[in-house]
Amino acid sequence: MGWLGRFKKSRCLLKYIAKSKTFDNLMTLCVLLNTVVMGMEQYNMSPELIEFTTVANDWFTWIFIGEMTAKLLAIGPKKYLGDKMNWLDGAVVIISIIELVMTGLSGSGGNLSAFRTVRVFRTFRVLRVARLLRALKSMRVIIGVVAASAESFVYITVLLFVFVFIYTLLGMQTFGG
Repeated sequence: MGWLGRFKKSRCLLKYIAKSKTFDNLMTLCVLLNTVVMGMEQYNMSPELIEFTTVANDWFTWIFIGEMTAKLLAIGPKKYLGDKMNWLDGAVVIISIIELVMTGLSGSGGNLSAFRTVRVFRTFRVLRVARLLRALKSMRVIIGVVAASAESFVYITVLLFVFVFIYTLLGMQTFGG
């Protein structure tokens, strides 16, 4: 068997793993844990907590880089980009890679503005939480219903505003305002 045959066999195995429910659940767990770690960050943290959150976020970034790489190799770039949630995942991973590079530069004698730029990139990591919507199908249904009924909410709000306005005018007329 040549290298092409081994590549195809490896790709089939990778596709099986990347599309498995276990893999998806593991990545969802990683997103949840990463969210908890990001929530631990606060003003005036102890050096030990800073070290822990930094190392944990780096590990999660590498896990998500591995997930993206596995999916790209397993299903190919065309199918990967066919899923809109993968666009979000890929963007967050790329931003995380930029953050890793910037952290490396600022850690090795970079200036203060590079450190501030890294802090801006860290805010984008919060978008990883949106990955949970992929796992929660009922949440997607709820969001779809809310989005579809948003127009009705606007009309209800306008109607309530008209009622408040009318009763305000009536109150002013009644009490001589």
